[in-house]
Amino acid sequence: ASQLSAATSLNVKYASESVAIAGAATQVGVKGGAISLTCSALGNPSPTFEWRRLGSVEATGVTMKLTALSFADGGMYTCVASNTIEAGARSGQATVEIRIEGPPQKCNVLSANSYDASEVNITVNCPE
Repeated sequence: ASQLSAATSLNVKYASESVAIAGAATQVGVKGGAISLTCSALGNPSPTFEWRRLGSVEATGVTMKLTALSFADGGMYTCVASNTIEAGARSGQATVEIRIEGPPQKCNVLSANSYDASEVNITVNCPE
């Protein structure tokens, strides 16, 4: 008696999920230094990655590296993982806060107004 066998494969497509950024939810960088953020996600087809801040795309790819850090680099960054399934794109996201630490800055008092003993308005400029 002869036996007949056949092999087949099944390719299950699914939207980006389990999006995560490696490390703590708040990460600390040092002024003048560098920091790398790495994002991961599951999905089939494999997701693509965008790093966003304040609504703008800052970088693409799994890893975003910020160099020559300044205080202005601090804030919330979002990794968006996307893939396309049938009629549309699907995405998931994760967010991390970046804090920049460094030595105190030299600041200049631009103006100071005192209206009475209980209220003083001071304008200070701290260039980077």
